[in-house]
Amino acid sequence: MKNLLFTSLIAFLFSCSKMQNKETEFYVRGNCEMCKERIETSIKGINGVSMATWNPKSSVLKVAYDSTMLKELELHKAVASTGHGTKLVEMNNEAHESLPECCKVGANSMN
Repeated sequence: MKNLLFTSLIAFLFSCSKMQNKETEFYVRGNCEMCKERIETSIKGINGVSMATWNPKSSVLKVAYDSTMLKELELHKAVASTGHGTKLVEMNNEAHESLPECCKVGANSMN
């Protein structure tokens, strides 16, 4: 029984050691609390993301993710698919057109 427990513990620790947690932050165009909800939800729904917070005042999205599962560009693409552009990936125009008007204001400007 002790051997089984020890083997299980070693296997668990080995699997955890492969995770490469990484934090990044990048600009995401948006305006309001509805944008915040949409942007954060688009990222938090991705397998491998452990945290996502977007600040409407600075337009900066902070993300913690497992870099063995995801590339940073995938995060940009996920946000852009909701109609909010980043400096690396343009917004999806069709998704952008379906946003509420307050979420469209200044959407083409990249600070």
